Amino acid sequence: MQIEVGSGSQPVGSGPRICRGGVKSGKRLVCGEPVNDPRVVDEAMRLVDEFLSRVERHKAVLLSDSSTPFDYAVDALSNWLSTIEGGRIKDSNDEGIANLRKAMREAGKKMLELARRAREEWLSTYREELGGELLGKLRSGEATVVIRGEPLNIDKPFTVLLYTDHLAVKVERVAKSGSITVSITLTGLDGVHVITPKLFSDDLLRPMQYGLLMTDATIDKGYPQMDTNQLWQAIIWPLTWPGRNYVFISSLGINDGDVKITWQLTAIDHRGVFGSKAEVAEEVLRLDDNAFITFLLSAVLGDGSVDTEKERESIRLTIGNSKYGLWRGIVERMVSLGFKEHDNKRLKVKVIGIYSSRAVALAQRWLGDPLIRLWSRT
Repeated sequence: MQIEVGSGSQPVGSGPRICRGGVKSGKRLVCGEPVNDPRVVDEAMRLVDEFLSRVERHKAVLLSDSSTPFDYAVDALSNWLSTIEGGRIKDSNDEGIANLRKAMREAGKKMLELARRAREEWLSTYREELGGELLGKLRSGEATVVIRGEPLNIDKPFTVLLYTDHLAVKVERVAKSGSITVSITLTGLDGVHVITPKLFSDDLLRPMQYGLLMTDATIDKGYPQMDTNQLWQAIIWPLTWPGRNYVFISSLGINDGDVKITWQLTAIDHRGVFGSKAEVAEEVLRLDDNAFITFLLSAVLGDGSVDTEKERESIRLTIGNSKYGLWRGIVERMVSLGFKEHDNKRLKVKVIGIYSSRAVALAQRWLGDPLIRLWSRT
């Protein structure tokens, strides 16, 4: 069975009810003031239409009774665990490598359990609410659309919210760029606790933690936390933050080209270790040269790129203009190592890059890091 989105994305009938978000009920906004301004209604419906268009584009994954957004994670984790468990743990003569593989295997098994459970819940609950309830109400004009932000000011963010019992759809127009992001938050899906031993010294762990916190991760109520759609980051996180970690699948990102699941990871046993990113930035500047190089590796893996083409070897770190003040001292230290700073005015970011032989030398230095050698050999 395939749930049909319908011909065209424009809802029919009198149109959905549109209102500004009022007070919160739990984590959800409830309707406040009704919206009647035709310009605001048009902008809200433009975002709703974009949501419908992306669902139509990805209906083979989102609305099928056999394929789901979680299949890639289930298959990738299953295949990776088969490799890890294929005798390689016992075969290693290096105790450090054997222990690392065991920890990665246990983290992977927990994540596979979570992905399989999410897949089952999608087929039994979430898919029906998306295709059978929400899309149906949008087509018939019975849906409620909650808005927040500044619909008529492109320099300000504007968001449309759509709710069912177990889904919260967020369609956001990004400030200034005007690009649109679509995510579907899944409610009622429990996570798992992943517990990993401490396998590396603080001299190695702290720079890696700093790199994650300065890029993809954040500090939420004192807890280091990261949302990621990269499986490798989800596996590496509990190794970088030993002890208890809470992992769950928080949402789906509905992009132009694909649908990605988002893993949320919280380092339970590291609450209060870091007060803010500003504090972390200060700690980065206190690192010695070797630790600073390790920090750069973690940062580049989060918000950068490595190009190994012989014509132009490069290592780049991309920093949004809004974050540049926090990074200023770190960038100055990077420049002293041979990095060059460039402005990308179109994307409103700073690109900090190192090129050619210097990039090769930095990559070789990274490969000499004991932590990286262990990862690369698992």
